[in-house]
Amino acid sequence: MTIIGDASLWADLFPDYLVSDILGLVVKTWQRFKKPNSRDLEVPITRRFREELRRGKDFLELPFTIWPESSETDPTTGKEIGRIDIRFLHGWREDVYFAFECKRLRIPYESRIRNNTSEYVSTDGMMCFITGKYSKGLVSGGMIGYVMDSDVRAAIKSVKQAIDRTCTILCLVRGTSLSSCSIIPNKKTIKETIHELPNRKFSIYHIFLSV
Repeated sequence: MTIIGDASLWADLFPDYLVSDILGLVVKTWQRFKKPNSRDLEVPITRRFREELRRGKDFLELPFTIWPESSETDPTTGKEIGRIDIRFLHGWREDVYFAFECKRLRIPYESRIRNNTSEYVSTDGMMCFITGKYSKGLVSGGMIGYVMDSDVRAAIKSVKQAIDRTCTILCLVRGTSLSSCSIIPNKKTIKETIHELPNRKFSIYHIFLSV
């Protein structure tokens, strides 16, 4: 097949150099975003935030598009297997993207704080990337944790503990844990985990946002 124009738009992987732009966009956009209430649900928070991300992306003229909540389907059966919260596309291939799964953390109730870390690492959280439900064949994705009581340090600690408890299921690279982000190492609210998947390593970038 002959490709006319920029061949990178047909690449098999999402460009590494754009991942840092995405992480920076998320953090900067959250700073000016009208914060939700501490008991707001994940879906409406994410929908509002995604629209703000789109405005920020356009203002900075970043070379990717941001899709609304989008369906991921089984290529054989056509059955929906999940819905990606925030999806970034750079080129012409819909199967090459950078995805975020979003979860609430430290949800305050009258008598207690619910850490919600089991949902964060579960089949509908980090495991979406490990099983290939999302980002199949790709090498990176992201988790956004909305810290509903604003205690980001406690949220990071509890997520790290949950990851360490389930390190085998999560296919974590031996001897590693939730660590500083390799591409933005000076940002304490961005972390990274590295996973050993069949034929490749997979990085999950974790962004903790204070509500």
